[in-house]
Amino acid sequence: MRASHAGPRWTKCREFGNELEASIAVAILDGAGIPAIVRSNDSVGLFGSAFQGFSAMGVSLLVPSDALEAARTTLALAERETE
Repeated sequence: MRASHAGPRWTKCREFGNELEASIAVAILDGAGIPAIVRSNDSVGLFGSAFQGFSAMGVSLLVPSDALEAARTTLALAERETE
């Protein structure tokens, strides 16, 4: 019998217009100890889509499914602090 080493199940937490906004959210979550990754199908140009403006395809922020609620709460609190 082979041991299974499955990692976390990643779930979409939020959609962003470009990679720069998504990367800022990743940094906020990282500061709160919540792992996050960015998935984009629209990375183009020498510097990527962050410097090319908004993505027509959108940029997904993914977190482990068991951290979804904490991630959404953390991002909502961060937005309130910047208002």
